[in-house]
Amino acid sequence: MILFRLALALFAFALIVVGALVMVAPTPFGFVIVILGFLLLATVAPAFVRWLRKRWRWLDRRLDKLQKNGPKWLADIFRRSDPSATQDEKNETDQEEESH
Repeated sequence: MILFRLALALFAFALIVVGALVMVAPTPFGFVIVILGFLLLATVAPAFVRWLRKRWRWLDRRLDKLQKNGPKWLADIFRRSDPSATQDEKNETDQEEESH
């Protein structure tokens, strides 16, 4: 299981890097690849995304806005990586995922 999560995290980083390189193309497809990579990373490694959110407050504000205005499945992903959320809220979200 740990190797699978590590492989997914590496794949997410690869998507982010490739998306950043493709972003210079005239089509906006690189932006979509970066977003997909970040969503995958937030799913696989919420602690790393939590660290990024603490370090870059602009990213934290944008993800908070997405969490409030986005669909429920997206809000659940970002709630797990929210540095201001309490541990009880994170455990509640994890338990809901396991019950589905």
